[in-house]
Amino acid sequence: MIDKGLSVKISTLLETPSVRILFFLHEQREVRYADLTKLIASRGTLSLNIRELEEEGLVQRRIVTTKPIQAHYSLTNKGQEIATQFNKIEKTL
Repeated sequence: MIDKGLSVKISTLLETPSVRILFFLHEQREVRYADLTKLIASRGTLSLNIRELEEEGLVQRRIVTTKPIQAHYSLTNKGQEIATQFNKIEKTL
């Protein structure tokens, strides 16, 4: 059983923007940037978190050269593994 204080800290971690993005991509598979703005209202926060997730190798971007140009985001294999582990942790709380 998880200590109650630890449980609160873990649930706070699971609500961070980066983890919320991972959960959303895990559920949706692939989304456009506009879909992510509904999840994270601040575009600055969203852009920063996406960039960090890409740098960590958890998220990948696919550019579609239509007019207008579209960016699609999905999890890498590593991102899928991490999101799956977070889901398991969330279910134990």
